[in-house]
Amino acid sequence: MMLASDALRLSMHNILLHKVRSILTSLGIIFGVGSVIAMLAVSEGAKRAALGQIEAMGIDKIIVYSQKPPPSGVDSQTSRSIQYAESYGLTRADYENLMKMDNISRITIVRNTRKNVLKGLTRLDVKLAAVTPSFLKDSGSIIEQGRWLSVPDMLNKQPVCVIGAEARRKLFELGKTDVIGSLLKIDTESYRIIGILNNDMGTQYPELGTPGNMVFIPLTLSESLFGSFTINKETAVPVVTQIDFDLFIITVDKLEYIDNTANRVTQYFRTSHSKIKDWDVIIPLDLLKQREATQNIFTIVMSSIAGISLIVGGIGIMNIMLASVYERRKEIGTRRALGAQKGDILFQFLIETVFLTSMGGILGILLGVGISKIITFYANMPTYYSPVSIIAALLISSFVGVLFGTYPAWKAAQQNPIDVLRSN
Repeated sequence: MMLASDALRLSMHNILLHKVRSILTSLGIIFGVGSVIAMLAVSEGAKRAALGQIEAMGIDKIIVYSQKPPPSGVDSQTSRSIQYAESYGLTRADYENLMKMDNISRITIVRNTRKNVLKGLTRLDVKLAAVTPSFLKDSGSIIEQGRWLSVPDMLNKQPVCVIGAEARRKLFELGKTDVIGSLLKIDTESYRIIGILNNDMGTQYPELGTPGNMVFIPLTLSESLFGSFTINKETAVPVVTQIDFDLFIITVDKLEYIDNTANRVTQYFRTSHSKIKDWDVIIPLDLLKQREATQNIFTIVMSSIAGISLIVGGIGIMNIMLASVYERRKEIGTRRALGAQKGDILFQFLIETVFLTSMGGILGILLGVGISKIITFYANMPTYYSPVSIIAALLISSFVGVLFGTYPAWKAAQQNPIDVLRSN
């Protein structure tokens, strides 16, 4: 029986002797493993980004928001606008009644003041939002500079504001450092900037967007300045809109009862807002479970597609190794005539195949990581590859070598030395 070291030496000698054939043999595995790594990285990155946005809303939260009901259907021939005055959405009575429910620890209020935020004469897509102090904690945001709105700010109706990081980039020139303490004029009012808020978690609220693209003022100040009425002067006939609040972020005491609490909240709004559907409810925990299940299915599909390329690569290896067996019949016959056993021949060919597929797996991993980085850089898509997936890809490539290399190795070992030497 040949020593393992001798079989390894002979296998390496043959691989280096036929460099082009060896590279071509590994190409299928290189691209197969590369596609597996890249697809899994893109899938996992998309999954983490999507789930991160939902988690940022808070899995112990129930989101209730105002939504504009459909038009009332006033005849356009008798009126130049559908409505002159409208009133809808969450009310102060809703807040007071919800706070009486069991398993609700607090409710954070957000109101879109619907004031135009301008830079010069250009209107920005930045929202001026009135909030309560608990918004910072409940939105998963952090203060990058300065401080957040405090309870004294609320009680004293201080004309102060906190701006989101994205809103800062739109409002001020790049490189401006003295933002904290400066005055920000919106409409006819001026607010002193006391902090800059950052929200890297990608929190998104319906009808409002991300906290990073907002300017925040105390809710009490907003009520004192604007009340609950806004006037839209951009329509043919100005429309007066009354909305008390745009968003409730409800925090529950016990997460295990969140479904029951959400059902009671939903039933309350169905009863109290029975005339028009001017509200909706989002339960981030339910969204998280649904999105996670969808993303898992997507990952399985992507992995299956990438796995097919590995199978194709394995079949290519088997074909080339079978051709190699026929090409090296003289070598096999000579070795058998000199005393080599069938197991020695089988072991040598198997080592060659496993080595080629393993090297292909390593190069494929580097290719997949490179592709995922290119996708992140140029397409701005998040990608994530774990050490487990990389190790798994390497083991799979070696397994493919064993699986598809066994038959060619067995075929080589079955060669009759007398027939082989006679034919040569």
